[in-house]
Amino acid sequence: MQTSYSQPLDHAWRRMKTLLFHPFDLGRWFVLGFTAWLAQLSGGYSGGGSGGGSGKFQFFEQWDEAFFQDSYNGAWESVQGFFEYPWAFMLAGMILMGILLIWLVVLWLSSRGHFMFLDNLVHSRTEVKTPWSAFRSQGDSLFLWQVVYSLIVFLLMGSLLAVGILMFFPVLALEPPLAATLPLVILAGTVGFILVVALVYIEFFLTHFVVPIMYRHGISTTEAWKRFLSLFREHPGSFVLFGLLYFGVMLVGWILFFVGGLVTCCIGLILMAIPYIGTVITLPLHTFARFLSVEFLGQFGNDFRLLQPLPNELPVEPDHPYGSDKIQGDGTVVGPQDVGQDPGGNQSGPENL
Repeated sequence: MQTSYSQPLDHAWRRMKTLLFHPFDLGRWFVLGFTAWLAQLSGGYSGGGSGGGSGKFQFFEQWDEAFFQDSYNGAWESVQGFFEYPWAFMLAGMILMGILLIWLVVLWLSSRGHFMFLDNLVHSRTEVKTPWSAFRSQGDSLFLWQVVYSLIVFLLMGSLLAVGILMFFPVLALEPPLAATLPLVILAGTVGFILVVALVYIEFFLTHFVVPIMYRHGISTTEAWKRFLSLFREHPGSFVLFGLLYFGVMLVGWILFFVGGLVTCCIGLILMAIPYIGTVITLPLHTFARFLSVEFLGQFGNDFRLLQPLPNELPVEPDHPYGSDKIQGDGTVVGPQDVGQDPGGNQSGPENL
């Protein structure tokens, strides 16, 4: 099959406009924004940079064996001095346990929020209590998978960092010429870049494809990964290119919101920085992004399609239920018993988008 990128963009845009602006309902925005906010609690990207040195690389000129030894001894003495006090162990343990507990709670809420937000978009409604209960098993499965995955990533990154320290510090302490260390730097940079790209894509595939497959079939995270990887092996280039398209579209969207915040004399930027309120303000972008990945995934067959077709699309085969059969939504096909006459009558639903 030929994969389309323009059609998901067009359909996602149309669905977003219909859901949020036809008609505009501020109450709908706040409820839908709450589920979007829950879904993004554990998400986000971070980055940083560092300033450059002079053309003579004065850092390496200062880095001799004595400098390395003094820095190491000073840092170790500081750590030893801190832990000479019994309360220091308790304080450090309490801080670490608190951070871990907060992270687990946030990850658990976010795992459930993914399905709540997706379900509201699929059924064109704004509910919190019903999807919270209906997708308990899928949310818990996603939570446990992410805990195990995070532990593996932590151990992997820690091991690589330890190996890097053991490789770099002894070499730099010998004060080698720059040409001798350059291959080592290039190797470390290449490995780090490949690892970061792989981790970003794993998180991207999990959120945008594995979660919809879990929602579509009511299965565990591991089973959904198996189905997605089977599909990915058939169309690897399509999914990788879609990831680049998605990140580009999101970059443009956030730039537009940033410019809009500046136009309001930075009032918009301040509001967007407030948790939950910022998600409500930027809800069109979050809704469009979620629709975009679901529309792209739906091209690969009924087993991956969650949304009812738009008016100008071909009808979907009626023997494939949409979403969860645990939730009955007006105007939405949610189980085999609903195929046929629309149980919602003239009420709004995905088929009206």
